[in-house]
Amino acid sequence: MDSFKDTEFWYAEQGSISGNSTQSRGGSFRRIVQRKDEKWWLPVPCVHLGGLSDKSRKHLNEKRDCANQIHKAAMAINSSVLAEMDIPETYMSNLPKVSPYIQLLLKTVLICDSGFH
Repeated sequence: MDSFKDTEFWYAEQGSISGNSTQSRGGSFRRIVQRKDEKWWLPVPCVHLGGLSDKSRKHLNEKRDCANQIHKAAMAINSSVLAEMDIPETYMSNLPKVSPYIQLLLKTVLICDSGFH
């Protein structure tokens, strides 16, 4: 995280800036593209009018690739751990029961998928 000090970009709270704002952090930045309503909580990334330098762009791409690798490793570990966990019988017995119609439908789908008619 220390490598993100003194960067050519910064984040602004969406509520504290307007769509045509040109002031922030002692400089100006591009017109803000408003986020969709379902992600109103995310800060808006800002850059100076000249954009990012090639060095900064490369640095951010490397950071993104590292973060993606860490995320994939964490997902694999979580999946492995969850696959090894036993499901308590009390949990299974409290799940909603499947109606006979749904059971017949599932059997039909399974038979069709396996190639048996």
